[in-house]
Amino acid sequence: MSYKVKKMKPTAIAAIDSRGFIFASIIAYKLKIKLIMIRKKGKLPGKIYKEKYKLEYGTNDLEIQKDFLSSTDNVIVVDDILATGGTFNAAFKLISKNNAKILGSISLLELVFLDGRKKLKYEHQSLLSVNT
Repeated sequence: MSYKVKKMKPTAIAAIDSRGFIFASIIAYKLKIKLIMIRKKGKLPGKIYKEKYKLEYGTNDLEIQKDFLSSTDNVIVVDDILATGGTFNAAFKLISKNNAKILGSISLLELVFLDGRKKLKYEHQSLLSVNT
């Protein structure tokens, strides 16, 4: 994953709660760039932006801390799985609220049969995919 991310030249990695933290923290450490946490509701301290989004089984909220990103940041969003695309799109909206530039996203696994990639607003890469 870090090899693919490095080619996009990000200045920050945004990790989606919680399994995205596993991959994103290693990538950020290896590339020596900042790590931004996108968490479920109520887990982050300080001033935050909030985004409600739909899941295949309901709704949820994600949050990001204000002022941890700026307009000079180029961000890659990292999570473990791309399913319907709702979580990634919510993350994109949160990053945009901080005026940072989104370069794309990456996941370990993509559930292709759920068509999540078609709903994403930015380029996405997956290392593995499942069609059924």
